[in-house]
Amino acid sequence: MKGAPALLLLVLPLHFALGAAPSRPPPGPVAVMPFRNLNDDAALNWLARGLAETLVSDLRASGTLVMVEREQLDAAVAELKLQAETLTTESSAVRVGRLVGARTIVIGSIQRAKDTLRINARFIDVETGTVLDTAKVTGPEERVFSLQDEVAARLLGAPVKPRAKRPAGHQAVRTLETYGRALETRSDDERAALLRATLSTTPSFEYARDELRRQEERLAELAQRAAPQREAMDASLRASIQDPALPLEQRSLAALNLLKLSHSRARWRTLLQDADRILLLGLPDYHGQLPAESAAFARIVALEGLQDGDAMFEAGDTFLRTYPHGAMATAVDRLMRGAALARAEYERAVREAREEILQFERKAADKLADLERRGLPTTEVRRELDNERCTAFGRRDLREHVLRPCRAYYETWGPGVEFLEKHSAREAREAELNALISLRRFTEARERLAAFRAADPEGERESYTRTRVLTIRRDEVE
Repeated sequence: MKGAPALLLLVLPLHFALGAAPSRPPPGPVAVMPFRNLNDDAALNWLARGLAETLVSDLRASGTLVMVEREQLDAAVAELKLQAETLTTESSAVRVGRLVGARTIVIGSIQRAKDTLRINARFIDVETGTVLDTAKVTGPEERVFSLQDEVAARLLGAPVKPRAKRPAGHQAVRTLETYGRALETRSDDERAALLRATLSTTPSFEYARDELRRQEERLAELAQRAAPQREAMDASLRASIQDPALPLEQRSLAALNLLKLSHSRARWRTLLQDADRILLLGLPDYHGQLPAESAAFARIVALEGLQDGDAMFEAGDTFLRTYPHGAMATAVDRLMRGAALARAEYERAVREAREEILQFERKAADKLADLERRGLPTTEVRRELDNERCTAFGRRDLREHVLRPCRAYYETWGPGVEFLEKHSAREAREAELNALISLRRFTEARERLAAFRAADPEGERESYTRTRVLTIRRDEVE
């Protein structure tokens, strides 16, 4: 381990090096650079990344400081051709700060020794390069968010009010790890999956909710910008495929390219339609690739994406009978085996969820009987039971099994009044919307979003699924 020995870290008090808080916050805009992981273990990079982002989020939410957005920092780093690890040096950080128009930059680091965590931060004036202030906090890893609050309070010159209830103990570390790993990955799909996993275990973790919303909005904007060019390219390829005046080799190439494009964009319904058209044309081989074989393979992939399991297995059997020695036969066989395993896993998860609900119902029945015997209200227990029926399936993303209990929950209990009541109702609607999108029931998803807006306008505006519903492509609608 680099830096101070572990023994020293264990004896440092929580308030070490904080001193008296400054009378006023530093001049903005403020840019928080990615924190540096001082441990030798790169597997802890999620901790540095996660802490830096939650700090930025809390500072932004305070309304006291103007914060530089991460996208601006990323663009500046790319323009200056800097590496992430160099941003913890003052000279490089100041260069980035000047480029994004920041007046103050925050350079930080984290160091973990056993179960103890140390966070260091320096606040630097961009114009002069001088250190305005420092913050050094050390404490149990399980108090990670309290430690972060100490750093934020030092920067703001006032205590930080947490945006929402945050996890504590081991759950705090697990939640931050999943969130930090989501920020670390370059894969949009993996990031979305990790953020949803974070929210499934810690629904009140607003940082993950905000990040998921930001990602959905960014992807929607990129898709919207690319739509005209994409549609023109697709139309040109379809015209080439059908044009009898073109050489057959050129038409075959156009067919193969069209299938690849639709596959890469996950446009499953469009892919299925194009594959069916290409299968009817009988186009010749192009440099070892037969359009009909590629189209038959595309049908399998599209049906899997549309989650039509029975039709997919039928298409797979047809492919293997038609092209038993084809170039894609091995891939189809693997795909079919994987789909069979996934189906078995899905059915196992359904059984587990039902067993959890059954156990919860047994406990709830005992509580209800006791309350009724004593003449006490049973409303809260009944609400918890209905919520468990929704969340047990939602935690496992069991699509069609989510729909009925989650809708029953918010229709029975309404939008709620207290924070936890509102939160549970909103999560039930989120789970329903995600399931409808996954099942490609887009019209119904739009209807449910409209109902969400009518019943709970604030919740609908803050929904992390809202953007997914509003940006459903025309060509993907039923």
